[in-house]
Parts: sequence; C-alpha cells; structure tokens
Amino acid sequence: MVHPDRQRELERELWKLQPGDHLGALYESRSEHDLVRATFVRQGVERHEAVLALTDEEGAEALEQGLREQGVDPTPLRKRRQIAVLRFSQIPPGGADGGAEAALGALRRIAARRVGEGYGALRISAEIGPALLAAVTPASLLRWGAAIPPHLGVLSALLICHYDRRRTPAAFLLDALAVHPRLLIGTALYDNSYFLPPAEASGPDPAAARLARFIGHLEERQRTETQIRSLTRKLMKTQEEERRVISRELHDRLGQDLSGIKIALETLPDRHPAVPPALGEDVRRLGQLLERAIFTVRDLAYELRPPGLEEMGLAQAIAMFCREFAEKTGLAVDFRAVGVERLRLDFQVQIQLYRMVQEALNNVHKHARASRAVVKLAAVRPHLLLRVEDDGRGFDVAERARAIDAEKRMGLRSLQERAEVLGGVLLVTSAPGRGTKILAKLPCPE
Repeated sequence: MVHPDRQRELERELWKLQPGDHLGALYESRSEHDLVRATFVRQGVERHEAVLALTDEEGAEALEQGLREQGVDPTPLRKRRQIAVLRFSQIPPGGADGGAEAALGALRRIAARRVGEGYGALRISAEIGPALLAAVTPASLLRWGAAIPPHLGVLSALLICHYDRRRTPAAFLLDALAVHPRLLIGTALYDNSYFLPPAEASGPDPAAARLARFIGHLEERQRTETQIRSLTRKLMKTQEEERRVISRELHDRLGQDLSGIKIALETLPDRHPAVPPALGEDVRRLGQLLERAIFTVRDLAYELRPPGLEEMGLAQAIAMFCREFAEKTGLAVDFRAVGVERLRLDFQVQIQLYRMVQEALNNVHKHARASRAVVKLAAVRPHLLLRVEDDGRGFDVAERARAIDAEKRMGLRSLQERAEVLGGVLLVTSAPGRGTKILAKLPCPE
C-alpha cells in the first residue's frame, strides 16, 4: 500500500500536467504503478480529456479496477470512447515497428479525432516492457521517444511511459529514460538531470551528446553546491549577528530591568516598615524568583553570544564553556588546545568552531550516556583540527546517516554544514559500545 501522504503528493503533481508534457514512470511495486496509472487516467476523465491506454490483458483489468477504487466507472467511458484500451495482443509481431514517422502519423490521427469529438486533450498511458518489446524493437521505441514528444503540444496530447524495473533490461532503461524530461520514481516526481533533448537524441552522435550532458550535470551540481555553501555562510553570519543583537538586548536591557525590580523589592521593607510579615515573606519569595529569572536571562545571553570570545580568544572561550558545561551537566570534560593561541582567526571562523564544540557536547550529553568527553583544538599546519571524543554507548554510523532525514535530527548535520562552510570536512567514527570520535579538519590560516 502507498502511504496517504504520498498519494496526496502524487495527486497534486499529476494535476499540474499540461498537454505537451512527457513523463517516464519507473516502478518496482505493482501497487505504486496501479496508483500512478489510475490517477493519471482519472484526472484526464475529470478534465474531459480522452485517454488511450497501451497495455497487456492483466494491465487492462488492473486499470479498470484502479479506476473503480478511485470512484470512476470505466464502462460508460469506454462506450463513448473517452477511454480506449489498446492491448499488445492487438499488435501483430513487427506490425507496430514501422518507424517513428508511422507512429507519429497514427498518433496525429487519433489526437485529431478525439479533439474533434470535443475532448480537451489526448492523454496517453503506455506500458513499455517485455510484452511491447516483443512487438516493437527497442531501437524503434527509442526513435519514437526522440520523434514523438516534440509534437505532443501541437497534438494537444500528454504522455506517460511506464517501465517495470524488475522485468525490463537495465541497458534499455538507461537509453529510454534519457528521452523523458521528467521522471516518476515510484510515486515521487523528479526533473530528469540526464534528459537528452530530441534533437540531440536523433543527432549523428547521441552517445557524445549524452556524455556532454553527463559532464554538464556534474559541473552544474558543483556550481550549485558552491552556491549553497556561500548562502549557508551568509545565513550563519546573519544568524550570529541577530544573536548578538538579541544577546545585548537581553543582557543590557531586560537583565538590567529585572535587576532594578529585584533591588526595589529587596528594599521595600526598609522603605515601608509597616509592611505585614506575611507580605514581607511574599516579597522575599518574589525576589528569589526574580534572581532565578536574572540568571536564566544571563545564561541565554551568554549562549547567544559567547562571553569573552573577542576579548579572550577562541581557546579561552572554549575552555570556559567546557568548565561551565561540566558543572551544569555532571559530564567530565577535558579541554586541550595546542598551537592555537597565536593564530589570527577571523571572528566568523572562531564563532563557528565555538558552535561546533557546543553542538558536539550537547549531543554527547543528550544521546551518548557518556561519563567523560575530551575536546582537543590543535593547529597542525596546514590544518586546524577539532576533535571531540566520548566514552558513551556509540552508534552505527551508516545506520545513523540513513536515519538522519527521517528523524529530522540536526546535530551531526549541523556539525557537517559548519565544517563545510569553513572549507573543511567532518569525519565521524563510532560503533555500538565503543564511544564516538568526531574530527573536523579545517584549513589553517597562515
């Protein structure tokens, strides 16, 4: 069964399709395939479009069943020819292999006839698999894939080709999927980065065109990743500036106002000697509450803007944080810095390293069940190394990487993003029962 959320997303994406669109649908699950096909056809019926389904006997029955499950009775639709099913058994061996021009001519006649009958468009659902390949050679199908799609818009037609990954040769799939600008993998719709435009697919050297597209995709991906890192760097810089402003407001304004209220409460009995003892006790308790609030505001301000980072330097600021973290959590934290004191680090580098230590120790405290952690910061040219180790329960690194998106945990991902923003890499070593070691290797400034 397909999850309801995926069904709703599929419904939205397929509803956006317009005449001229051309999708490839790759499936391994019959339930996913039946859902995609029935939804595609049912939406065509709802839009008063004609539907042509190219399939086998089993597929024709499954399509009718899928339509009924979605509240559509196919019988009257077949009678008025809004839905037409062409079975592979109706295609004589080699009979449909007359070339792309012949296929395009047949499609043009069908589309003109349906539009002439008052339908808004022609929707084609084609099963591309072993049964069809028995009637049509793979070479012809690839020629059709290059020749027909450019004419879909003119013909007021849209096409979805279904490929059974379990039963169709992989070599053929690689060639066939390249002619689809968009792909459905299961029920998820993607833009096809490896799409080969028809002019290139039918050109003198399609293989060279595919290679050029592949290389271009890699280059584009690298440019995109560079842009993402740049935007992430700017976002983090803006975030730290906002934290600085909020920290200052908390410390200089709210903290001072709370301190003034506390002093006024403490001196209230002196200014009003006739205050009843019970009221005086209430004033004392309010003073205690205010004192806790003042400490909370101070801690928030310090977490938003590390105290002393600019004045004392990175090593001293991290050392102070580790001491305070150990006092608050009971986790023994050993911090060591080697060769860092004389480095002239940009403030953004310092704050990102400080945040990485914060994030790593918070992860240890929340998840590791550790009794001890070691933080090491060392300048070993040409690298600046940050290492955080614990003696906790550890975890399977590969399994955690797979689960990170599903669980929406930001800990390790945040550390990795910060390391990449600084031009470095993050290495995580762990195993169940053997603790965890996190190493950030960053470029060291000259």
